[in-house]
Amino acid sequence: MEVIEKKPVPAAEARNSMSKKKGDENLSYEQKICMDFLQKNVDMNVTDARKLMKDIQEVGRIKARQAAMIINIMPKEKSGLRLIFSKERTSLSEDQMEKVLEILDKYR
Repeated sequence: MEVIEKKPVPAAEARNSMSKKKGDENLSYEQKICMDFLQKNVDMNVTDARKLMKDIQEVGRIKARQAAMIINIMPKEKSGLRLIFSKERTSLSEDQMEKVLEILDKYR
């Protein structure tokens, strides 16, 4: 399998692209495990995940990789956001964290 492009995506988008390959009998063992996990644990649809990713990135200074982690974890408190940004060079202000949590609440 050849890597064409590498970009961070929410789990809902990964599930969508994996489901397109589901009928393919050439899925590796790891791909089958991944598909099983995504089907059992991801409830959000792709359009909502893409819109949520865009909304989160508009808050400011949030990279695509960080936005994808936020969407996958869906933290309910500021402490969850702080954990995501704990090893990052950027951090969010209290107001930005509140905005992100408000956006996440719309999609729960």
